[in-house]
Order: sequence, then structure tokens, then C-alpha cells
Amino acid sequence: MIYDSSKVFLEVRKQMSDNETLLLKTSRLGEFANAEVWTAYGTNMQLAYSTHGLFRYFGKFPPPIATYLIDNYAKEKSIIFDPMCGSGTSGVESVLHGKECILNDVNDLSRLLSKVKVTHIDIKKIDLEFNKIKNNYKPLSEKEYGFTPSFLKNYKHWFLDETVESLRGIKYLIEKIDDVDIKNYFTICLMSIIRRVSRATTQQGRLFLDVETAEKETLPFFIKKVEATKSAINELPINNKVTIYNYDLRNELPDKIKSDLIICHPPYFNSYKYSTINSLELAWLGIDYSQIRNNEIKEFFKMGKEENSKKYISDMISVLKNLYDSLNKNGILALMIGDTIMHGNYVSVVYDIIDNVKEFFNVEKVVLRAPKYTEASWAASQRRHSNKIGINLYDFIIILRKKKYE
Repeated sequence: MIYDSSKVFLEVRKQMSDNETLLLKTSRLGEFANAEVWTAYGTNMQLAYSTHGLFRYFGKFPPPIATYLIDNYAKEKSIIFDPMCGSGTSGVESVLHGKECILNDVNDLSRLLSKVKVTHIDIKKIDLEFNKIKNNYKPLSEKEYGFTPSFLKNYKHWFLDETVESLRGIKYLIEKIDDVDIKNYFTICLMSIIRRVSRATTQQGRLFLDVETAEKETLPFFIKKVEATKSAINELPINNKVTIYNYDLRNELPDKIKSDLIICHPPYFNSYKYSTINSLELAWLGIDYSQIRNNEIKEFFKMGKEENSKKYISDMISVLKNLYDSLNKNGILALMIGDTIMHGNYVSVVYDIIDNVKEFFNVEKVVLRAPKYTEASWAASQRRHSNKIGINLYDFIIILRKKKYE
């Protein structure tokens, strides 16, 4: 999809509504710096320009925010660093802006997805291998191709037998491709339909049964995904400078990373466990999602205990202190993060995190992100009330500038 700046943009305003003023007061973040409100405009379809729509990722970082941060805080030759890259939004925007980019994530699916979304492939090469898949496809039994998504406790709970054989048939042909970039691209196309053809609901991040959505034959969905995305892959700039790491940022960080702009969008406290949300896809990649969980930020989704926020805060403080060393002099760290409401009580984790890293960073700006659409995101899930949508909690973007350590 072509980017239309008249429909996809970021509105920045300093005037706040009464509700927003109250939210800022409740969060106490106004104590650190002046505040403003950002709203990303664009429907889900409009925001899926370039390769942003390759994979439906719950809690996705909005492209207009990444664009705004790069335009306003990156220098001409800046290296952009996204230490929790998720769906790769920052990577795509960096490539489209001609910037060198370093990405990191503990989730194997996120790293593969981010890699594919920034890698140019000639469409003729895609079509050549695509035609081989279409012409040679047939459902395969486990005896014919010995792959099974065995890392799921009971994969037949989530997939019909016919669905498994159909997916297995596509995966077998993808694995035979020699070109690594094309293989990765088709693998992500396959991963992007896993939830859709399974017995799991596609309407929210958590896995719930929705048996009616299950599809026995998966090839038409795979074909549709490739046809819808191959042009975007072909149109990516050639020879992009993107490096992807797999570091647990609470404990380690490669010394050689030096960036002028870090864009960090971590999991939020009491939000999604991405290893669990993507457990179906990870299983089809042959990866045990429980092994990823050990390296994730302790976000305690649905645990219902406010005291667990201390563990989350501790993890995030460790991450931010490590990221300090990855910033160049006067570098900017843009942290998009959110508070939560539990048992009717407002839990202000963001204030405690920022308050504990003040010796490393100056807080230049506090931003309330006001979602325009009810996208499948943390903010949308936090503002659902019975049969209506009422905005009572935003997430924040904290603009931090590196201090000279004294």
C-alpha cells in the first residue's frame, strides 16, 4: 500500500481536554516535564503501507510515531536502535528514511518478522518460487513430512487434522527453497495465516477457541497473503543496513551499539505475554515458546496482583540503565509505555520507572498518546467498558535525553 501523508500522520497538540488533564495528574508524570498529546491518524488499512501490514501484531507500535521520532530526533547519519523491536515498525521506518538500524528482541518470531519486513527481494524471484509452491502443493501427513507443532501442549485443540496437513504441505515446500531471504519471506507469510486458519479467535491477542473460524484448506489464504505483500517487499530500498540481535536487555547489551535515537516500546505491565500470544506461530516455527518467556520483561498479564508491578519496574529500570550506554552524547531515548488499572485502582508504574532513572536521563517531554481508532492494542483493551468504548487510560511516550554521567 502506498503511503498517503494526508491520511496517515501524527497530530501533536498542547491543548488538553479535561479528561486528559486528569489523566496526566493521576499519572503524576507532569512533575517531570511539560506535556502534550499525540494522536496517530490512519485506519488500520492505511497504516499497513509498505511492509507494515505483513503480519498482524497485537499491540503494534504505530508507524506515524516512529516517523515523527525519526524526523525530529535523528540526525542525517544517525543509527536508530530499537531494543524491543516487536513487529519491526521502527526498522521499516528507518529503512524508508534511509537510516541505519539496529534491532533487538528476545522473541524469535519478532526477529524473523523484522528481518523480512526490511529485506528487499526482487518480485521475479518471489514469483519463481511462488509458482513452484502453487504447482507442487499437496497436504502432507506426519509420515510424509515429519513436522508437527509439538511445542503446543495439545495442538489438536487448536487445529483441525486437515488444517495441520495443509499447513505441513506448504511448510515442506518452503523449507526446500535455497534462497534464505525468499524462504524467510514465505515463512512469515505462512505464519501470518496460522491464527486465521486455526480454531483460535482472531479478534484479540489472547488465545480463545472460536471453532467456526477453522479452515481445512490453507493454501488460498497463503496465496492471498503473498499476492497482497510481494510488491511491498519488492519496493523496499536495496542494501539496507539493518542488524538484528537477541539480547536480554535486563542483563546484557553489546558494547558496540552507539545510537543517537533509541525507540523503546516494551510490553506493558498487566498486558500481553508475547511468547504466549504467538505460541501457535512459534510452534509452527519449531520453537518452544516457554523458553522465550524466561527472557521477557515480567509483565504479569492477568495475574491481578499490584505488588507484582515492583518486579516489572525493576526489570524496566535495568533495561533503561543498560540503554544509557548505547546512546551517544545528548542522545534521545523515546520510551512508549503505559500504566494500568487493576481492581479499580490506578497503578502508576511509569512514574516509578522514570523517577529511578533521573540520574541518567533528563525528561524533555511527556506525551499522552490518544488513540484515534480502536486498534488491537493495549490502549484499546484498557478502555473497553461493556457495550461502549470510553477512553479512560492512555499510554505515554517519555522523551529522555542522555545526561552526562557525574
